[in-house]
Amino acid sequence: MEFFQTCRRPLPCGHPCGGIPSENSCAPCLVEGCQPHYGDGCCPVCADPWASNAVIQLDCGHIFHHACIKQMLQNRWHGSRITFGFMTCPLCKSSISHPDLYEIMSQLIHLYDQIKSKALTRLQHDGLFNSSDVTDPSGKYFQDPTGFAMDRYAYYMCSKCQQPYFGGEGRCQESVVEVDPSDLVCPQCSDTTKNKICSIHGAEYVLYKCRYCCSPALFHCFGTTHFCDPCHSNYTTVHNKPASSLPKCPAGPCGKQLPGSVCPLGMDHPPTGEEFVIGCAMCINTHSF
Repeated sequence: MEFFQTCRRPLPCGHPCGGIPSENSCAPCLVEGCQPHYGDGCCPVCADPWASNAVIQLDCGHIFHHACIKQMLQNRWHGSRITFGFMTCPLCKSSISHPDLYEIMSQLIHLYDQIKSKALTRLQHDGLFNSSDVTDPSGKYFQDPTGFAMDRYAYYMCSKCQQPYFGGEGRCQESVVEVDPSDLVCPQCSDTTKNKICSIHGAEYVLYKCRYCCSPALFHCFGTTHFCDPCHSNYTTVHNKPASSLPKCPAGPCGKQLPGSVCPLGMDHPPTGEEFVIGCAMCINTHSF
C-alpha cells in the first residue's frame, strides 16, 4: 500500500485535516455526516474514498485527491496533438490553480503561451483574424481569436528538441490514427530542411513539396505529412499507397502520372513519397503556410 501523508491539523469540527501537509489553509472536513458532504464521498477522478489519499481543494473550490490532480498534469495531453484540456478542473473546467501545483503549472502555462503566440501569428498571416468565425455573435469563437486559432491549428512536440511546432489543421488530426511519437520532428530538427532554414523567418514558414505529387504543399497534416489541395482532399487515395506504386516525377495530384520529363516545380527533388523543402513561404510570397 502506497504511503501518503496528510496535514492532520485539527479542523474546527475536531476531525484531523485530510489535506496535504504543505497547505497554508486546510481543506474542508470530508468525514461523512460532519460537514455538507462532497459528492458521493469519493474522489471524482479515481472514485476511491476521500480517506484513501491526501486531498487538495483547488481555487475553484472543488476537491480531489492531490495525487490524482498531480498525475493528470504530469501525464499532460492524450495523443500526438498538444491540447490543454487537462489543465482544467475535471468538474467545472476552470483553470487548475493551487499553490502546491505552481511549479508544474508554470511550465505548462509557458508551453500554452508559446503555442498561443504561434497560432495567433499564423491566424493573422492566413487572413482569418477578423473572419466570421470570430466576428459572428452566434459563432463559437465570437471575439475569441485565441480559442479559434488554438482549435484550428494543431501543434505537436518535436521528439528531438522537445519544442512545439505547427503540424497542420486540427480537422485533419481527427481523421487519422495516432503516429509514432518518434516520427514527430519539427522543421528545425528535420533532415529534410538541412541548409534550407530561412535566415529571416527561420523554420516556421518552410514551404514543402506535396509528398505525393510535384506541387507545392498547402496542408501539413498529422504532424508528419505535407499535401497539395487535391491530394489533401483525396488523401485516402495516396496516403496508404506503397512508394513503388506512386507516380514518378513529373507527378500530378492524386496519383496521376504526367507525360514528359519536365517537373512542374522546375527543380530536382527526391522521389514521390518523400518529404522535400522548396523554400521559405514568406520569402516567395505564397499562402502555403
